Amino acid sequence: MAKYRLTQARSDSYNSRMKIHLGLMLFFLSVLFPQVVRAIDFPNKPSSAHFFVDEAGLLNYEHRFEIDRISLELFASKQISILVVTISSLLDHGADHLSIESYARQLFNHWGIGSPEYNRGMLLLVPLGDRKARIELGAHWGYLQTRQAQRIMDEMIIPRFEEGDYSSGILAGVRGMDSIARGLIMPEFKASVWVPPLLVFMAVLIIGVIISLFKSGRSGWGWAMIAALGALIVYILRLAESPFEIGSHDDGGSGVFGGGSSGGGGASGSW
Repeated sequence: MAKYRLTQARSDSYNSRMKIHLGLMLFFLSVLFPQVVRAIDFPNKPSSAHFFVDEAGLLNYEHRFEIDRISLELFASKQISILVVTISSLLDHGADHLSIESYARQLFNHWGIGSPEYNRGMLLLVPLGDRKARIELGAHWGYLQTRQAQRIMDEMIIPRFEEGDYSSGILAGVRGMDSIARGLIMPEFKASVWVPPLLVFMAVLIIGVIISLFKSGRSGWGWAMIAALGALIVYILRLAESPFEIGSHDDGGSGVFGGGSSGGGGASGSW
């Protein structure tokens, strides 16, 4: 009997040590590798009648209707999907250890916004408790529209969010994204450090062309330079006629959620 009790005591001691070790292991795993012990989850896709999921309750009825109208018309004409998602916070979806950019990209890919062949989907994500917002763009856009997306975020969305008017800010963002998709926002010209030297060079070149024309007429290099500049101007004007050519609506589109993926382009903001 004494031998049995000794064996039982040793077993109980061993089990206690194992529980302590297991508890310590789980604790360190939760600190060092939170993604191992916390599963990320995503909102359910909207029904076929809507283009938004408003878990945070930020959209009023009128703006919900307008978002659906804009998104439906865009999808019908261009096969481009604009989706809006509001959530209470990243923490509520087990993603507080992720950046908003990472979570938006994973949500985009989890839903499969757009299609692999026609990958021009757009997502506007607003986790209210984190006071952040993200526009995520499909892979087909590349990074060509990142500056325009940032303008929409900085000029249309965030100022309204700072005033507490989340519904209007989201609707303004959707309208801006619709303009990008339709090619209505022209790229802005931003002066750089090379502009002044370029202007000086152009002035010197023009003077040289004039002198060449007076001295040699059409046989000089000045006339050839004029012809080359004329061809360049014609080329630029043709590009300006349709700066963001989208293509026809039946170019491979296969539904709002057709297996598309994000390419990392987009814009973020906070308030």
